[in-house]
Amino acid sequence: MFNKDRFQQLLKTSWVGHTFEYLPEVNSTNTYAKKIDNLLPGTVVLTDYQTHGKGQNNKSWKIQKNCNLTFSLLFIPKNATRLPLLTLACASAIEDVLRTSFNLSKVALKWPNDVMVGSLKLVGILTEVVHLGNSVDRVIVGIGLNVNQTEFPSELLDVATSLKAISKVEQDREKLLSDILSRIEFNYQRWVTNSLDLVKEVNAKLIGYGEWVTLEIDGVVIEEKNKFLGMNEKGELQVLNKDFEVDTFSYEQIRIHPD
Repeated sequence: MFNKDRFQQLLKTSWVGHTFEYLPEVNSTNTYAKKIDNLLPGTVVLTDYQTHGKGQNNKSWKIQKNCNLTFSLLFIPKNATRLPLLTLACASAIEDVLRTSFNLSKVALKWPNDVMVGSLKLVGILTEVVHLGNSVDRVIVGIGLNVNQTEFPSELLDVATSLKAISKVEQDREKLLSDILSRIEFNYQRWVTNSLDLVKEVNAKLIGYGEWVTLEIDGVVIEEKNKFLGMNEKGELQVLNKDFEVDTFSYEQIRIHPD
């Protein structure tokens, strides 16, 4: 079971995670986070077992009980633009911690919302927006990080991995979450202030960046190769087409398939 008291002793952020809700079991931390009243920015909701977790495109996210970090972060930005960049800013924060703390050389970001180790998925992120009339009520960043999970469904055996599977060592979830939230807080502030360095940092970590890749748009594979230019400062995906013109996409229903 996650040790909330120990986590709070380890936490070194200025505001992210200071309001913390631990739920032994819940259907989905994102679903729960949508209903919180009197919301404070930086609130974190964490569970040890998510019964109806979901990822991109309503795919299920299954976890082993008491093993992983499954949590939602709540923010209250002035607007809900550039959300793909926020998603990957959080992914980049996690990548920083994994690379420095675990010496993972093959960790990288996969557009639009995953952290990979080689060809295996280690982290999935789902960002959702709740509106109140015409204004943004909250932005919820749901994160699932496989930490000490050792058993995966058969359909995920060649798709997913965990830190314990990689390192063969049981990992300290409380310290890991504390470290991740510190880095996410730093990247969130850069996202709010439209930092170009953040955009460059994220792009450099994206699988296929600077390469000629195959695009899949709304499930349809585009035959012509496009050069993956990463994101611009608006959080839009850009590619160079065969006519050497830049095409810009403002939505996440695009998949990048490097050769």
